[in-house]
Amino acid sequence: MNRVDKRRVQAAFSRSAAAYDARASVQREVQDRVLALVAEAAPDARRVLDVGAGTGALLARLAAARPGLRPAAVDLAPGMAAAARARLPGAAVAAGDAEALPFGDARFDLFLSTSAFQWLPRLAPAFAEARRVLAPGGVLAVALFGARTLHELRGAWREAAGPGPGERTHRFFDRDEVAAALAAAGLRVRAVVEEERREQHADARAVLRALKEIGATAAVPGARGLGGRRATLELLRLYEARHGGPAGVPATWHVVYALAQR
Repeated sequence: MNRVDKRRVQAAFSRSAAAYDARASVQREVQDRVLALVAEAAPDARRVLDVGAGTGALLARLAAARPGLRPAAVDLAPGMAAAARARLPGAAVAAGDAEALPFGDARFDLFLSTSAFQWLPRLAPAFAEARRVLAPGGVLAVALFGARTLHELRGAWREAAGPGPGERTHRFFDRDEVAAALAAAGLRVRAVVEEERREQHADARAVLRALKEIGATAAVPGARGLGGRRATLELLRLYEARHGGPAGVPATWHVVYALAQR
């Protein structure tokens, strides 16, 4: 189980709502692949729920391709839910938790989530909720960031902070955990695949800044006080020493895609 402060996640993503779409390039690439998956796996689905919907960009893109779509969206962050509500007039949009969805049973033909479930403390309860709100035969398509996500940053922090409480960084789920949680929720797993995408940044400080701009502060290590500032400076040095080059430094996003059915 992950140690996740949901209030911190909620506040960070609310703050980033206005700038999110302009900054979240990898997340949009993930949406591209999920849209391609559901075009094949659920071409006729019209009752669609997006959980961790952010600004509603994914549903807006799907609605443009599917006349008659009946979209619904949930996001933990009120700021994101407000942005989705403005973008999706007529949609059912709520600020809510993936582990306790504000919808009745068997309401949807398609359950979507992209770049969100990695911030959950555990996957099984959220997948159980997905099964509950899906109609029989309904399809789930989820993409989340997996175990090697930001390994450059997390490895540098563990080395910089040393042993003790300060060494803890966000733990991302791996492919096998995703598959096991889907099965435990009673969903029929059709596919779980993974890929890695990399962004280049000018330096390590630019990586931290980019993560904060999209609200992903749960992945940004930190500690208070003078010792924390020293560790952060050492993190920046180690990141660039281990991974820097003429093009700057990379930031790896390990994406796990899951397709399942009720």
